Amino acid sequence: MEWHSNPSGFHSILPNALSLKKRLSPNLTAFVVGAWLLSATALADFAISGSLDHLEPGSKVQLLREDLDQRNRTLEGGLVIQANRSFDATFTGEPGLFSLVLPTGETIALAIDDGQKISITATTGSPIKITGSPDTDVLQAYETFRKGSLARLVYPPRAELNKANDTGADAATMAHLSAGEVEGYAAHKRELNDFSIDQAKTSIALYATSLRWDGDHRSKALEAQVDMFAKSHPDLVITRSMLERMRLLKLTSIGSIGSPISGKSIDGKELSLKDFRGKTVLLDFWASWCVPCRVENRHYASLLEKYSSAGFAIFAVNLDESRTSWAIASKRDGVYWPQISDPLVWNSPAALAYNVGALPVSFLLDPEGRIIARNLRGEQLNAKLEALFEE
Repeated sequence: MEWHSNPSGFHSILPNALSLKKRLSPNLTAFVVGAWLLSATALADFAISGSLDHLEPGSKVQLLREDLDQRNRTLEGGLVIQANRSFDATFTGEPGLFSLVLPTGETIALAIDDGQKISITATTGSPIKITGSPDTDVLQAYETFRKGSLARLVYPPRAELNKANDTGADAATMAHLSAGEVEGYAAHKRELNDFSIDQAKTSIALYATSLRWDGDHRSKALEAQVDMFAKSHPDLVITRSMLERMRLLKLTSIGSIGSPISGKSIDGKELSLKDFRGKTVLLDFWASWCVPCRVENRHYASLLEKYSSAGFAIFAVNLDESRTSWAIASKRDGVYWPQISDPLVWNSPAALAYNVGALPVSFLLDPEGRIIARNLRGEQLNAKLEALFEE
């Protein structure tokens, strides 16, 4: 979830080291010399060795397993830097994504398959070098490509939009710039799909790309890629995760019946999307920190005024962690249409049902609840509604 994935902007796939203390319980922070092991359902051996000259002897290093679905880390094992600043440990566990967290706060992202012998080395003042893991090579290539794609396609229009927002630009300018960022992000997601299909192949790193898959671009090729991975890596947790993500992408594709999600409104009332069957509904996911979302909020009132009598409605899902932020933004934007929220944010049932991992996201549903369009905003949404209601 980059784009507008949290109030502080883009973050990498792997949580940063500063969040580690909040995620590990106290009984997991004790270390023993060498490695300790946790059981898994499809166990395999892999080794991590090397030397890091900038770490002091006796320094303790954690190996954490990354769960992209729950967006958390679990302790897989650990090691201690020896007197000559070297380390060598063998672990038993499922292949997957890992983070090696150094006492300096540095995090080394690893994609590890069965039997790999990974060497990690660095001399003082030089970058860390990783060998012995082709999957980690793919992961590093993906991260480099992803960041470059963001820099080309997303950050420039976002900077313009944020500047215009800060200087109080008029509504037309804000709408134009918001559309530019949305279009840039859509192009970015297509590029990431291309990388996943053309370069990740059956690498463990394919799992790292899964959070940003676009179900509307080369979907058949992506599905075939996941099937290939499942054949080469049966019974893994990450395999089941990717198969489930593909299932959800299909469920939110054009022509599918949308999930009848429900939740609590600001005033605590239970609201359900199914209550709007018989109407053409814009299902809109938003948050107070998402500038394009806020721009579009100020556009929706005019659409409701124009088309509500013809059977158009808006049902919004807010993804703020703070109820106060939700309420303040709703008041400022004049959001009077039905909306729900859930403090679980990305792990809320509504977000999971519609495979939402970044904002803004919207779905246009026909009176039977079938998805007829995705992510229409501004003039594109205007044109679609005009075609539906003014034929």
